[in-house]
Amino acid sequence: MPASVTSPADVLNISLRNIGYALRVGSLLDGSKAASAALDVYAQTRDDMLRDGEWAFCERNIAATTLKSAPAGGYFDTPWSAATHPPWPWLYSYTYPTDCLKVRMIKPQPGFMLNMTPLPTNYSVVNDNGYATPLRVIVGNLQDPILTYAGQVTSPADWPPDFIDALAAALGTRLKRALAEGDINSADLGITAQATNQAMAEQG
Repeated sequence: MPASVTSPADVLNISLRNIGYALRVGSLLDGSKAASAALDVYAQTRDDMLRDGEWAFCERNIAATTLKSAPAGGYFDTPWSAATHPPWPWLYSYTYPTDCLKVRMIKPQPGFMLNMTPLPTNYSVVNDNGYATPLRVIVGNLQDPILTYAGQVTSPADWPPDFIDALAAALGTRLKRALAEGDINSADLGITAQATNQAMAEQG
């Protein structure tokens, strides 16, 4: 791995090297075959890795923002209303963070006494149709909980080396077939790179 990985192009070049692709890219927007192929899969692959892995660097723990709550006395005296109450049968709805890729859990705020026998807390992610435009929300039964989720971290400068390696490997799997098809096949890659490097040397 290069000593400094700070851009998507750096990650892509690691991936290309791993699959034996001899050419490098300057950026994901340089118009090359590899960059164009990567544009179709790079962001999705990155987010899939962040969402489905257990990466500590992207874990977020924040105080959940409550959007709606059920009446303190229940719905005996106050009929349920989609406009003012959380989706049935939950007691609370919370904001779904804009950078959230996957909710991990909701948990109570820390108290004075440690909870030595914690139990799972139920929650769900739903569309609240009580808004003019249905809104994606988290629903649960805890008042003012802590929300734990996998956040979308887009800068390679913020990624640890093991995540970069894993992402480069996943990109290579998705790109290898695309780069072996069309006007540049795998047998031509080394020859093309050699000709390019020779031309650059002659110009220098």
